Amino acid sequence: MLRERSLAVISELRNTKSKTLPQAANDNNVTVKNVIKHTNGFKKVNGKPVVKRWDRIKRVMRVNSGGKEKSLEVQDSRTASVVGRYHNAVKQFLNTGDKSKLSKFRNKKVKDSKGKLHQLETNPDEIIRINQRIEEPEFYEVYNTK
Repeated sequence: MLRERSLAVISELRNTKSKTLPQAANDNNVTVKNVIKHTNGFKKVNGKPVVKRWDRIKRVMRVNSGGKEKSLEVQDSRTASVVGRYHNAVKQFLNTGDKSKLSKFRNKKVKDSKGKLHQLETNPDEIIRINQRIEEPEFYEVYNTK
């Protein structure tokens, strides 16, 4: 849990230049000390921690490959960014039917932390099948309305 929140702090600092480390840590309910300890995503500049442009923090992510959804452990933030952009393209395709967003990822492969390459699925029919197999979480009634 701390690691995920710490990664969220790093992501926020990379995407918004106006926030400081203490502000981003506070927004994500984690201490600055824990962010630095759990990520190794900072370097010292003039005695202050500054977020690195990329890191070698392993993280588990889902990808569509070979007609299936797989969980992979990727080894750095650059690979994680590629997977994130791929998921955005898949989401846009599923929402609009626009196949052009997927074309950027045709023949694109990502490497997991063990060095194995996984080709990203860009076949629209396969993406639709994969999406249909994903179960929707059921809505649980929390309050008794009777």
